[in-house]
Amino acid sequence: MSMKKLSKKMLAVVAAGAMTMGLSMPAFAAEGSTTQDTTNNAKKAYISKVYNTEVGKAETFSFTATQITDGDDVVKTNHTVIIPEISFEATDLETTTKRVAVDCGSFNEAGKYSYTVKENAQAEPAVTNNDYVKLIMSKAEYKMDVYVVENTSGTFDIAKILVNKVKDDNDKVATGKVDIGDSDQNGFKFVNTYVQEAGTGEKPDPSNPDPNYKKNGALNVSKTVLQNVTDAEKQIPTEKFDFTVKFDFPAGTDKNTLGGVKGNNEDITIDENGTTSFQIAHNENMKFTGLPVGTKITVTEAAKANYKASAKVTLNGVVQTPAVAASKYNAPLTAVNGDKLLGQKTNTVDVTNRYNNVPTTGIIMNTLPYVLMIALCGAALFGFVAFKRRR
Repeated sequence: MSMKKLSKKMLAVVAAGAMTMGLSMPAFAAEGSTTQDTTNNAKKAYISKVYNTEVGKAETFSFTATQITDGDDVVKTNHTVIIPEISFEATDLETTTKRVAVDCGSFNEAGKYSYTVKENAQAEPAVTNNDYVKLIMSKAEYKMDVYVVENTSGTFDIAKILVNKVKDDNDKVATGKVDIGDSDQNGFKFVNTYVQEAGTGEKPDPSNPDPNYKKNGALNVSKTVLQNVTDAEKQIPTEKFDFTVKFDFPAGTDKNTLGGVKGNNEDITIDENGTTSFQIAHNENMKFTGLPVGTKITVTEAAKANYKASAKVTLNGVVQTPAVAASKYNAPLTAVNGDKLLGQKTNTVDVTNRYNNVPTTGIIMNTLPYVLMIALCGAALFGFVAFKRRR
């Protein structure tokens, strides 16, 4: 055989070997992988509890796993599954997630054990929902199937656990297999939210509302107009001022959570971005109710000719510093810029607009630049004529 033919055969053998290795390597990698499939092939199940609260409310949540004995494919022998309680402290603020392992116990029979897993309808301590506070319990439901096999030694072990979602937290039909591993990807979870209306005080009582809440609600935006100079004969203008308020509701809540956000006791329109608009004049206000504690707010007033705006902002009973003011007349004002939260105590935005009225000189300050321009043009024309005559 010539060297040329031999070389060709050797290259063919090498190529075939490379292709064989390429096809087989993925199978080897998957077989030797250390990452467990916690959706389809888990041998231990974990439950997650997500708790949203902006005011710090200690609560303990419990669960039940009810065995399903209907059907020919399930074990009918009674077998109890235990799910530990999950507790949260008053220091667990905003969104906190905790997980516990499901205790399936020891088995004495092989087969499929099926359970309906739900959260108990009442937490500890119990919360009575009212106009000011609400504990939103999860209505999620899962079907957990535990597959048990008998070993050659006569003992029984869990081969795998599969969990399918049946309903979501809002009691709506849901489907799909979920991850039950001890990780952030865990989908075997229940979400709860404790919400309180802003401005109702540290111990809200619907039967005896806080006096500040009666006056200011969850958030009060007020308007005052002042003269630029002291002049008893000048009347305060009656124009309306345009405001826009944007609400960024805390996790687990929305505009309808506390019965719907209202303005001056009437329903208001809040768009999909959480924004609403309104107009108020001197000595008028817009009192919002139904806003949860922890809501982020943005409050802006549109520019208006002959006015300069400033604002005093109080959130959770604390006056915000430094003071907020527009840079000049006829400029918009952002009183709160979306980085502040409504608190349990008083929340107010008091906007003052100073009117640039006619001073004793008889010249309106906003028109003074134009008057000066006309005067300069006149002076220039006079100088030009005088120069012509001289020549």
